[in-house]
Amino acid sequence: MYRLLIVDDEYHIREGLKLMVSESGLSVEVSDVASDGETALRLYAERRPDMILLDINLPDMSGLDIAQAIREKDQQTPLLFLTGYESVTYIRQAVSLQAVDYLLKPITSGDFEAALRRAEDRIVQWRRSEEEAIHRHRSSEPLYREHLLLDLLQQRRPAAEVLRELDGLGLFETGGPPFTVLCCELEEPEQQEAAAASELHGCKDLSSHIFAELTWEAAAAAGAKAHSAAVSRDRRVVLLAAASCRAAERTAQQIRQTVQERLNRAVSIGISRPVQRLEQLPEAYEEAVRAAEHRGWVGYSQIIPYESIQATEPSSSHLLEKELLMITEIRAGNDAAVHAILQEWSGQLAGLPVKQVKMIVTQLVLFVMRIVQSDASVCQLPMQEQDPLLELSRLRHGPEMIDYVSRYFVRVGRHVREAREKGIPRKFQRAKEWIREHLQEDGGLNSLAAYMNMSPKYLSARFKQVTGESFAEYQTRVRFERARELLLDPHRKVAEVAEMVGFSDTNYFSIAFKKHTGLTPTEFRRTFL
Repeated sequence: MYRLLIVDDEYHIREGLKLMVSESGLSVEVSDVASDGETALRLYAERRPDMILLDINLPDMSGLDIAQAIREKDQQTPLLFLTGYESVTYIRQAVSLQAVDYLLKPITSGDFEAALRRAEDRIVQWRRSEEEAIHRHRSSEPLYREHLLLDLLQQRRPAAEVLRELDGLGLFETGGPPFTVLCCELEEPEQQEAAAASELHGCKDLSSHIFAELTWEAAAAAGAKAHSAAVSRDRRVVLLAAASCRAAERTAQQIRQTVQERLNRAVSIGISRPVQRLEQLPEAYEEAVRAAEHRGWVGYSQIIPYESIQATEPSSSHLLEKELLMITEIRAGNDAAVHAILQEWSGQLAGLPVKQVKMIVTQLVLFVMRIVQSDASVCQLPMQEQDPLLELSRLRHGPEMIDYVSRYFVRVGRHVREAREKGIPRKFQRAKEWIREHLQEDGGLNSLAAYMNMSPKYLSARFKQVTGESFAEYQTRVRFERARELLLDPHRKVAEVAEMVGFSDTNYFSIAFKKHTGLTPTEFRRTFL
């Protein structure tokens, strides 16, 4: 049976379409329905339906925009459009998105069945082409292995069938359990710390062959075996066999270092929990992906174990007054105050269950990491502690967690104070304050220049020289930093948050927020509230 996702904001239309499908006699079933674009994209990512029917006019975004987002990742899934408007512009856009059909409301059962048959034919043709491609590539074993590995991890085919083929290739002859999955997200040039990276990015491409060599070397050095595959242009997945937790961590660290050194690309890596059976790998893959997608929260070019994000998910993002005060003192670089607060705080934590201690300290580490990540002057100074979440995930006892986190907070506070002491002229501190206070307005460089009594050109050059960021970079960063803080208030609507940080269009805010953080506003809230 082919699985159909129906996306329409009218309940009776959805129900009518479901009835038509059930009465058609075709090998099609309605697997899911959605009434808005955000839900549709989430269901597409989670369920990967065989075909999708999209209403063009939805409350939060256009069906054409949903289709465009899908086509950026997937050129095969048949798309059918449904609308009450016979628009030439819409039809042209649908054609450009390789739509199977463009249906007008009210739709007849005959037209709908014919469209579904065309979608079925498209799937059959694509699968036949894919099988032919697999056959052609069998002589090239690495590509075939990649294909099979993704079939297994993403559950594109029955696991037993895929495992038989992998066994025939001897993929796991050299390494058994435990198995760990790494999800490696290659960052865009503007998210890399090295200024020269953007210039080198265009001429140094991380092909599957090069990445496979890097991961094999990194795993071998840690005493494990690695098999990798390209999921998309910027995502690579690595399956580690015979890898302990420490071996997986060392492999991830070596991959990150090697990719940065050889190719000038930053990479964030999510690490799943180890599993003992190959049938558990799809779940491990999902854990690694979820961990990697937290990079928008904890900072780019990080190694993020799934255990570290799991500890924060059930907890509320509302911190107690003393913890908020400690974060304020860390941000100010007041290490004496941090020391005093930590003594009392550590005593209170010592009486709590281990699970609760880990939940609280991990959440606080996430907040403090944001301080380091978001402050350009602080980022410019080297800091010994680079992977606090990784270090924290290794600990199993409450007292050692408290001890580690206390020492980490003291180091961060001292680090921040040293960065502050490097000094930024007061006038540019005022410029930063002005930007933060005018996020809701259309306050651009010219407005700030008028406030500072400088020419825009001179201000732009000096701002970059003094702060290490351009005006636009700083304004964008502060916008999304403030947006994340506002979204942690469950009583605020997304539209209200968008307006407060300078976005008049909620849909555009959602798209920009995901590009900047890796999560939509709704996904962000679902994760941290």
